[in-house]
Amino acid sequence: MKTKLQASRAARGWSQAQLMDALEDAAERLGIELPSRASLKTQVSMFENGRRDPGADYQALFCEVYQATRVELGFTLEIAPSQLDALPTLPSPRVPSPTASPEILGYLKSVFLQHAQAEPLVGPRFLVPAVQSQVPLIEELCKEASGPLRDDVVRVGARYSEFLGWLHQDTGDSQSAMLWTNRALDYAAELDDPVLSAYVYQRRSNIAAEAGQAGYAIGLANAALANARKLPNQVQAVALRARANSHALLGQADDCARALDEARAITDSGADDDGGLAGYCSVAYIDMEAANCSIQLHRPEAAVKTLEASLTQWPAEQQRDRGLCLARLATAYAQLEDVEGAYNAASQAVDIAQTTGSARILAELGRLQSHLTPWRKLVEIAELNRVLGSMKGS
Repeated sequence: MKTKLQASRAARGWSQAQLMDALEDAAERLGIELPSRASLKTQVSMFENGRRDPGADYQALFCEVYQATRVELGFTLEIAPSQLDALPTLPSPRVPSPTASPEILGYLKSVFLQHAQAEPLVGPRFLVPAVQSQVPLIEELCKEASGPLRDDVVRVGARYSEFLGWLHQDTGDSQSAMLWTNRALDYAAELDDPVLSAYVYQRRSNIAAEAGQAGYAIGLANAALANARKLPNQVQAVALRARANSHALLGQADDCARALDEARAITDSGADDDGGLAGYCSVAYIDMEAANCSIQLHRPEAAVKTLEASLTQWPAEQQRDRGLCLARLATAYAQLEDVEGAYNAASQAVDIAQTTGSARILAELGRLQSHLTPWRKLVEIAELNRVLGSMKGS
């Protein structure tokens, strides 16, 4: 009986040598060091025959080359015990455990809404401790909840976990982001909620893509879209956006364009009830993400047009996302060799990055720096590089 790794290679018609070529290419992209070709061949044979389990690096490489999830390849998702040990606990076992009630659930939902509204303005740094402090209460409620209230408790747990995943992603901590998002998927599995599961899968795809694992990200986006026709329009559209972004990272322009066109068409057909998961998804949002894909594909002209238009209508409460838009616009200007435009947009993005502590803005500005290398001796660019260097070191 074939292992899942053997079946994946057979499905692509690859020889073992072709697989090793793909693994070496992926290792270079992900910064993973591989052994000699002969040793790699031995390792691959042992993994495929089930005689040895791949470690974390090899799991990441197989997910990348096969564009699949760990579950699809037969791997076990591992959670770092040290991270779980660091979670806050209730202060004393002598305190009676709370009992789920409509009042407690109302409190948790209200707090969640306030944090979600504050997040675009203040960024993740101050919200992570506040949001995570609610987790012990939710876990205690989950221990005892039964009957009609249990689903409500579990759903609240899913929303808090997914939100924590997003906050950690915006701080640049991909490992913690995936840990919390995986926990949200566990809650969604208990609820047997395909819509929530699909939304969480596309969130995992976003995290993987930003961590540079584009092949793995496509696999996760495909998992989100496994039952696409049963999904609300906006959830389906954000999953297609995740797929498009992964294709762009891999330089697959035609596949990227198809996914974006489908996402626009679905979004344009109108919103439906998605439980409040993807209310932010609009045609304008898809266009913004398309602009980012254009930058990834080195097609800056279209990106500049879209980003400039968006900034004239940007909501004041979406300050963090405005900073990301400005950073992307700066990169697009730099690709067009418009140094003045790049500097002006980057300077505004720096201010927002410093205010919100968004690592995603800083990462985009880091991408910009490589495009500005030919002009690094200009006074303005040298000062910009100095400021960015100090931010990365803080």
